[in-house]
Amino acid sequence: MYLDAELLFSHVQKISTSQCSDKTLDLGVQEGGGMPVFPFVQIVEGFGGLVSLTVHIQSADSGKPLAELAEEDWRTILSSKPLPLAEIEKPCSVGFGSLPPRAGRYLRVFYEVEGAAAKGALTAGLVLDAHA
Repeated sequence: MYLDAELLFSHVQKISTSQCSDKTLDLGVQEGGGMPVFPFVQIVEGFGGLVSLTVHIQSADSGKPLAELAEEDWRTILSSKPLPLAEIEKPCSVGFGSLPPRAGRYLRVFYEVEGAAAKGALTAGLVLDAHA
């Protein structure tokens, strides 16, 4: 799996409470089908202290510029199952299927934390090959 810095939402982003990824990606105007694109999330520093973590891939396509988007403009298009601490206290990967066709112009990741994480970091982005 090759990582492109331009396609990263988060790079070793520390997570302690529910929050959005450090970066939002602008996919531009999408014409036609194209190749499948896969979101990936890697726990690079095991989490401690939280009850669970759920990862949501969110999209916005309201026709507004990115700077003008409000929270209500974002919709969740893919979600992981709630990952209990036992599954993410060590480095691991979180798998997703491909993005739906015409996912929307803007994409971000929302990390939903139940409890308060004392430690933990992750890297997330888009890749052209599914990560097993």
